Amino acid sequence: MEERKTVIDYIEQVMKIFGFSIIMLNIFCILFGESAKEFSTIFALGKEGLRVVTMLQFLTLAVWITFCRFLFFTDIIIKNMRTVWRTICMIGAILVVMMIYIMVFQWFPKDEWLPWVMFLSNFLVCFAMSLAAMTFKEYSENKRMEEALGKMKRLNQMQEENRGKEENDGIRN
Repeated sequence: MEERKTVIDYIEQVMKIFGFSIIMLNIFCILFGESAKEFSTIFALGKEGLRVVTMLQFLTLAVWITFCRFLFFTDIIIKNMRTVWRTICMIGAILVVMMIYIMVFQWFPKDEWLPWVMFLSNFLVCFAMSLAAMTFKEYSENKRMEEALGKMKRLNQMQEENRGKEENDGIRN
């Protein structure tokens, strides 16, 4: 599935997810912080920003997401599983943990339907955007590799033609 990665690669992935999450949360704080202050522990400081405990919750969530990617998208632990099932299992594992976080850390009221609908729709939109970006990246890489393979084939063909000419010239002399 993926090439071998080092611990630094996993830390980098955690930081990317965490950084993006914190940037988005800060934007939401500026836009909706005051109105969501009484509604969610995430926005307890209103427009002032995020509490350290909230940032640590999102850091552990980023670690979990990275672990899920490691678990489901390397062949180290799970072998011989189709990509579709790996993706479904990873999304399921992430959703379960996020739901636990929502309830335990009281990110929003668990007995109201609107926040859940908003959360799930937001999650699906983010997943779709991520999937589209990943698909585009894979398509671009495949196209580049195909072009490089074509160049190599043409180069090999030219070298073989040159060798053939050299051999013919050697026979004539």
